[in-house]
Amino acid sequence: MSEGVYENADGFEDNKSDAIKNTDIDDQLYGNVGAFKPSRSDGGVASEPDSSGKRPFLVVAVVLGLLCVLLAGIIGLSVYYNRVIKDSEDKRNNLFQSFSLFKINATEERDQLQTRYNNLTKERDQIQTRYNNLTKERDQIQTRYNILTTEKGHIQAKLFVIEQHCQEGWRYFDSSLYFLSTEKKTWKQSREDCKGRGADLVIINSREEQTFVFNLHLRAWIGLTDSVTEGTWKWVDGTTLTTGYWGKGQPDNGGPLLGQEDCVEIYYGQADPVQTWNDDKCGSNHDWICEKEV
Repeated sequence: MSEGVYENADGFEDNKSDAIKNTDIDDQLYGNVGAFKPSRSDGGVASEPDSSGKRPFLVVAVVLGLLCVLLAGIIGLSVYYNRVIKDSEDKRNNLFQSFSLFKINATEERDQLQTRYNNLTKERDQIQTRYNNLTKERDQIQTRYNILTTEKGHIQAKLFVIEQHCQEGWRYFDSSLYFLSTEKKTWKQSREDCKGRGADLVIINSREEQTFVFNLHLRAWIGLTDSVTEGTWKWVDGTTLTTGYWGKGQPDNGGPLLGQEDCVEIYYGQADPVQTWNDDKCGSNHDWICEKEV
């Protein structure tokens, strides 16, 4: 093998440049490599295989393999991320649908609660109004009860007073007690007796009271006089007479002969019970009738 190499050594020219020389040497060197490849038919021992021609293919194969792996990784990642994105979108859509459904349900529940609240508010106002009315009615009933209780007390007190006075000879009529004398006195003395009994001479205020006094069947002094001002008749409480129940021709002041009849008596002997008054001299002696309001 070395002989082949050195046999061509004389072929190089010295006047060539080093680069050219090196190129020629490489060409001659690699050109003779094939001569050293033993033939299998020769039965010789195989020399070390030549790998210089396979190296680029290996590099390309490795690069392609790496590219395939990279591409496979990229594809895998793309598929993975596409799946992740799709799952995320599905989850988002599901969440959005769930939220929309929840929102609808929440809105319906809110409206129902609002309606229920409004109804309860209305019922509360009605109950409050009813309560106020019942409270007002209760207060009115309580007030009425208090009034009735007070009236009951007054009635019981009146009944007690009436009972006590009736036992002493008094007569009762229309919230007043009447005492009938059993002796005769002047008008002034009769009034003093009535005052001593906590009363005064009777004051007749109505047709019914006039009839009641008439039916006592007495010729008796009543509490009417014009002794202060002639012709101006006043009751013993100071009020002026408005309605009189005079007998026929009365009052006459005793006529031109007698005169000075300034006090009034009721005379039961008349036919008409509302025409029984007669003016008489205050110094005359008659029965009298006292009156006391219960």
